[in-house]
Amino acid sequence: MKIALMILWILSLVIAVGSIPASILWFEIPEYFTVIFATAIVIFAAGCIRIISKRKKRIAVIISSVVVILISAFGNYCNPYWNYSVTYSETMDTVLTNREAVEDLECVMKHLKKCHPAFYHGIPEEVEVRYQEVLKQLGGTETVTVCWLSQKAEYICSVLRDGHTYVKENPEVRHYMKDIYKFQKENAQLVAINGLDMKKLLEQTKELYSYEAESWQLHMLKNDLSSAEGLMFLGIYTDAGVEYTYEHADGTRESNTYHTADFLTYDDYVSYNNIEQASDKEESFVSFEIDEDKSLAILTLTSCNYNKEYKDCLLRMFREVKEKNIQNVAVDLRDNGGGNSLVVNEFIRYLNVESFEQGTNDWRWGCFMIPFHQSTVKNKKYEELLFEGEVYVLTSSASFSSAMLFAQWMVDNDLGTLIGEAPGNDPNGYGDVTMFTLPNSKLFLQTSTKVFCRADKDNPDDLVEPDISCDANEAMEVLFEEISK
Repeated sequence: MKIALMILWILSLVIAVGSIPASILWFEIPEYFTVIFATAIVIFAAGCIRIISKRKKRIAVIISSVVVILISAFGNYCNPYWNYSVTYSETMDTVLTNREAVEDLECVMKHLKKCHPAFYHGIPEEVEVRYQEVLKQLGGTETVTVCWLSQKAEYICSVLRDGHTYVKENPEVRHYMKDIYKFQKENAQLVAINGLDMKKLLEQTKELYSYEAESWQLHMLKNDLSSAEGLMFLGIYTDAGVEYTYEHADGTRESNTYHTADFLTYDDYVSYNNIEQASDKEESFVSFEIDEDKSLAILTLTSCNYNKEYKDCLLRMFREVKEKNIQNVAVDLRDNGGGNSLVVNEFIRYLNVESFEQGTNDWRWGCFMIPFHQSTVKNKKYEELLFEGEVYVLTSSASFSSAMLFAQWMVDNDLGTLIGEAPGNDPNGYGDVTMFTLPNSKLFLQTSTKVFCRADKDNPDDLVEPDISCDANEAMEVLFEEISK
């Protein structure tokens, strides 16, 4: 009996603690699980105490039980990554009952209230107003589509003006307008849909997107306009035909109408456009090239992945920079959607600076707001490979999140010159996301967990403004001109 009770007690402790990584990495665990196993721990611990004669062992059982219960409760009710999950959503025309739609909206609000910094002191008034408005609209319906729910959930989130927080479809199969690739190669710009110019379309859809910069809204809008699923989200249906108007570099315009059959799955899209794909491995997210004539090294970073591949690439580049006495280094962050901000720290280790400012942030963990106010970071320099020439950073409006942080830290610490367009999110905004799947529609919810203050806290700009402003497509040419001076 004694051994059996001890085994059950230990097992309940292990499962209670193990549920935390399990809910993040493998499968969803209901919140009431914590209550059940806390109760089990108390029951088994009480049984063990009754049959254990030594006082020290009884105290050890009590302390261990209390600690595990507290860890389990914190890991569930405070941990923003509890039940972290991403899966494929239902199709946009899938029908949901009124009850299912309400459940999904309640799930959105539950996660926002638990994780988002703006909800720390309660639901923001504007969010509550929109939430109640949507519930009222639902009250008079028996069924709605996943598309409708996606629009309304994003309508609620958009008032936060947080580009990291949104509700979106994640279809298993997406259908792309077949000629997108052709127009991109020609550097043609989409200027109208069904005769409606992009400025008016931006105004009409501004409450369907969460964004800080209008340029980021435009980026997301163009993404949606490229697929049948995104068009449906915008209330545009391919079966009626969709007219795309593009403007070419010479100023001429071209309009074509596309129907459902002209929207292809990814594999068909690749085949139709004869897009070459690497057979052995995917193209790397990080690479560099050296132009000795210009005394220039260009690091191209398409996403902010902090890993061995990135660190090895940096090491090889700066070794070659030193060997060839290269005087200029540029980092191309155009269209980089972000990732891990440690890529910036690693890059700065090759610069001859003792320390740098990285700003501060507050991290939301349920009922706690954890401050990280150590703004100054000591630079752990790679002394043998320090670079003391000119540094340039190229950005576009689609440079986002950690890519924005990269640009911000370089500019705010006077470590480099920024060329191109302002990145797409506010340096004094939200970020560091967690993700969930809504229970019925399987829509994808992403929400911020941190609120940031930029490195240069006295800078009044809403965005990280470039030192040399130009169209992102022209940033490389502008860089060459700047070096030639």
